[in-house]
Order: sequence, then structure tokens, then C-alpha cells
Amino acid sequence: MKRLEDLGDFTMLSIEDDVFNQELAIATFDETPNINIHQAPNGEEGLELLGQIPVDIVLLDIMMPKKNGLETLKEIRENPEYNNIPVLVVTSKSEEKTTAYKLGADDFISKPYNPEELKLRVFNHLRVKKFTDIMKTIKDNSDSSDTLSYLKEAVDIIDNSQKQLLNRLGGLAHENGYSNANSSKRLGEYAKILAYIYGLNSKNIDNLYYSMSIYDIGLIRIPKDKLKEDSKVFKTHPELGIEILKDIKETTLIDMAKKVILYHHENWDGSGYPYKIRGTEIPICAQIAGIVDFFDKLTIPRIYTKNVISPDEALEIILRERGGMFNPELVDIFKKHFDKFLEVKEKYY
Repeated sequence: MKRLEDLGDFTMLSIEDDVFNQELAIATFDETPNINIHQAPNGEEGLELLGQIPVDIVLLDIMMPKKNGLETLKEIRENPEYNNIPVLVVTSKSEEKTTAYKLGADDFISKPYNPEELKLRVFNHLRVKKFTDIMKTIKDNSDSSDTLSYLKEAVDIIDNSQKQLLNRLGGLAHENGYSNANSSKRLGEYAKILAYIYGLNSKNIDNLYYSMSIYDIGLIRIPKDKLKEDSKVFKTHPELGIEILKDIKETTLIDMAKKVILYHHENWDGSGYPYKIRGTEIPICAQIAGIVDFFDKLTIPRIYTKNVISPDEALEIILRERGGMFNPELVDIFKKHFDKFLEVKEKYY
């Protein structure tokens, strides 16, 4: 994982009327030359500065003259240009925290500042901000040949929180191939049901849930105009996806995610891809991912499969593929507990 110093320059805006706290904030980052600090003594001047300079993070006091912190936070969050700027609110009062949370605060810190705590909180939010900026770059340049290098940089920034990483990468992957905003949640819940009834332990079920966020991550690297399901380039997406996670720290979660990415299009009878392995050679996590992905693809529109059928019709196709595409045991579970899958589909459509 990269150090913050290696991620480029950042600008922090400290909106605070207390001179001592302003000087303490500057002193805290005195040995971090890539963080430039601008100061404003009240909300009015802080908002003016926001409109004049690019800001990566805001440190915002509550009690100030002219325009207090809550009023300032409300205006920041109402401006779409500032949506991705993390705001750390300075308060220790629970009622102020509740109000600030509702207005869109990202974090809190008490004053006088504990320098180490302030530094850690700022560093963590700047790391996420950098990650978010890279994700936006990828989204805005989805056909670029630089996508893999951007993705690897994103992984390098945030791999200290792997579940957070998978969720964020998954959101981007599903934007590239799916027409539905709830895809990650829906597919994860489908997989949890099937995995639990099959008998996987709680750790593996949890890992599978998060793996379903990125099982189609390779789609990010395929231009949308080439997302045709039966094409040769489409069938490369499992191996394209593995490349993205190649250098990330190996854990049980990442190990499962790689298996799900690589093998979820393998079929029980050996007719799948990319390696045409069969039966129990296919990891059970990938078998589960394969069947729920297939059901979802048939019943929810995707960018590359707009025509959908009813859940009952999809079930009939899955039953016909018992022993063909799918493990017979998993098909039997899917049929017996079909009502549970329908509930998930309705809830997260």
C-alpha cells in the first residue's frame, strides 16, 4: 500500500475561528509537505475559498461567527461540485454529531486536537478521496488503454481495507455491465442464501458475499460497445479481472474473490470458459456465483442482455441445466428455496 506522501499533493481547508487551533492544525502537518493548508476564520470566508481553490478535505469547526459550521456544512453538501470532498467536523457534543451526520459530515474530531489522531483521520480520508478520484477517472475514460494501470493504482491505495476496496471496485464494475444500481447487494444476498443452505461456514459465506461485488470486475476493461456476451473479447473478462487483483495482499477474502472471478463461467459438464474445467474441479464458491449470476442475468436487464424473462421461466432453464451448466445439488437447493431468491429479487430490484 502506498504512503500518503507518494500520492501527490493535497489541499486542506481549515475553517476555524480559534487562532490556537488553526496554528495547531498547521503544526500537525508541518512535516507533511504534500499537504497544503488554507485557513478561513468563519463559514462565509470558507465557502468563498472553496469556490476559488481545489480542496481535497475540509476541517470544519461548529461554533463560529457570521456562518456557523452546520450552516456551512449544509451549503457544502448542497453543492454537487463538492460531493467528493470529505468534511471532518470539530465537535465532541453528541447532539451536534447527530445533526452533522444528517447534513453529510464524514468524520468528527474533538478540540483541542490530538495531533496524531488528527493526522490519522486526515490521512485516511485523503486516501479514500484519492481512490474515489481514480474511480471517477476510470468511469470517465472507460475505453482508455490506461484502465488497468488506474485500477492497480486504486488497489494500491486502499488495500488495507479489502471489503471496502471490493465494494468500491464492484460499484464501478456493475456500472459498466449492469443496468441496475442494486446489483452488488442482490447478487451477494443470492449467494449467501445458496452458500448457507449448501453448508459453507460463516467465514466463507461472508467472503463470498463480498466477492460477488467484483466477480465481473474484468468488464471494466472491455469497452461498452464490445460487451457482447458471446464474443471472444467478452469471454476474456475472467482473466482480465484477475490481473487487477494480482498484486494485492493475499487473504482468504482475496483468494476467494480470485476464484470467483476466474471460474464463475465454468460449467459442471466442462463446456464453460476460460479453462473448460468440470465438476468438483470448479471451486464451490465459483459454482454458487455461476448459478446466481445466470439467474440474475435472465431476470434483470444488463447492458449486454436487455431482454429478460420471468423468474419462473428462468427457473425452468436452470432446471434443464441440472448436470449441464450447474451442479445438480445446487440446482436442487435453488428450486427448493426458490421463494427466498424471489424475496431478494423483489427487495433489491
